[in-house]
Amino acid sequence: MTARQLENLIKIGTVQEVDPVSNRIRVQHGGLLTDWLKYKTPAAGGVSIWRLPSIGEACLILSPSGETENGTVLCGIDSIQYPAPSQNPNETVVRFPDGAEINYDHVQRHLKISGIQTADITAEKSATVHTKHLTIDSQVTDIEGALNVKGLLTYQGGMSGSGGEGGAAAVINGTIRQQSGSIISNGINLTTHTHTGDSGGTTGQPQ
Repeated sequence: MTARQLENLIKIGTVQEVDPVSNRIRVQHGGLLTDWLKYKTPAAGGVSIWRLPSIGEACLILSPSGETENGTVLCGIDSIQYPAPSQNPNETVVRFPDGAEINYDHVQRHLKISGIQTADITAEKSATVHTKHLTIDSQVTDIEGALNVKGLLTYQGGMSGSGGEGGAAAVINGTIRQQSGSIISNGINLTTHTHTGDSGGTTGQPQ
């Protein structure tokens, strides 16, 4: 093996160009630019992970027999342009180019996902959340389909509805134990309304 081949076995460089269609990249090392090379991903089998390297990302070129054109690129070396996203040894962090971040603290056992604009999770059969307390902090929450509440239903900001015709009409099976305030139906206050009596007067208010 020549001195040039030995020198080319391992090269440090930076990603210069990326081609997502061919899944290849070109690397700048010194004053030289490589041909289009394969790069290592976290997984490329039955479980596959797609993560195109970033331009300017530091990397290593491993070249069998010292032939760079047959090399493979190992990305994932932090640099001034792309520093490590955390200095906390208790965290595993994934940070994306738009600032979105997945952070898991394995000491506090806390998972945080931040910086995203939208999210879409599809479970074709079912989905279950197990927890002692769940908070949904949203200005508007839409539920498509039926809602079945097996425990106590409590509301604090009032309640309104529409529809309820035919088989979808509002039905309460059971006793309404307590109600305070007025009940108004079609403009009539059911709590204080009176009727005209047989003798021309009016009946008293409901008891």
